Amino acid sequence: MELSLHKNIENKILENYVEYQNLFVEFQSKFLSGLHSRYQGLENGNLVLYFAKQSHQSILRQKDYDFNFNISYEKFWENHSKIKPKRRSLIRIAEHTLLPKETARRKILQLIKQKVLSKKNKNIGWLPSDQYKQSYNLVVSSEIDDVCKLISFICKKVNLSISKELLAEEIKEKFSFYWFHYLSAQLNYLRLWSKQVNDLELVLIFLQLAQLFLSKAREKNLTHKAIFDDPSLLKEFISSSISSTSISEITNIPRATCVRKLEVLIEMKIISQDQNSKRYYIIPNAMSDNLVSRKVTEKVVKLFSEFFFICIRGISSKT
Repeated sequence: MELSLHKNIENKILENYVEYQNLFVEFQSKFLSGLHSRYQGLENGNLVLYFAKQSHQSILRQKDYDFNFNISYEKFWENHSKIKPKRRSLIRIAEHTLLPKETARRKILQLIKQKVLSKKNKNIGWLPSDQYKQSYNLVVSSEIDDVCKLISFICKKVNLSISKELLAEEIKEKFSFYWFHYLSAQLNYLRLWSKQVNDLELVLIFLQLAQLFLSKAREKNLTHKAIFDDPSLLKEFISSSISSTSISEITNIPRATCVRKLEVLIEMKIISQDQNSKRYYIIPNAMSDNLVSRKVTEKVVKLFSEFFFICIRGISSKT
């Protein structure tokens, strides 16, 4: 039954692809914009996610010795204060984040200066300041709400009656378990796109155009197969455009950088620019074997389907 539910989640996303993407792209845009703003760049944010995931994994190891160990959201910082960072080689960190070794070293030093990471006895860990913890709590509380909104959508598609309130309660009760898997999904997402474009800011900028595009296309809920079999189905939505200034304001990427990277996306034949308004829009050819290929989008669906399945299985076992 678990296998059939897992596959059903993936299939329902592909069948309701545009409707799902309208929610997912908004979710990922908010998540990546937040990472970029808080850590002064997505490469820095990628490293923070890596170390945060290790922290949750260390907390979960306590379950090996005490089955009733409290891993809730309420107890998170108390649990976090008791774990000790493990020594990890720079090579291993670079491999996991797909950053060049020297870039990883430089970014880690920046994060230590920002008091997000800390180094003790040559062991680097996610040991943020009290001020950071307060802002982090607000961010994660909002993320939990956003995650529950996505999972609630999936539940409706697989005919499961599970409220967002119950989902949020379950995630907070077993916070380190679910957040370990959530961060794993996000890190795999960043790895996937790093392999594709080697520039995560390009992905964040593209999401702004995709979000606008999908808000129009959701009314014509196309399947994943239909879009990639016939990209011309999307032609009627190409009028949805956005300025470089708006993209800069949403992502906090400097406008000059946005313009430069939008030009890269134009060269890749993913977007185009209206010569009169100077606004940018996605072109149907974006759904090709270039950046947004059938294979890559299926991989993204698969890796988040696994996370959704873990959450739905957890709450279903209670109800």
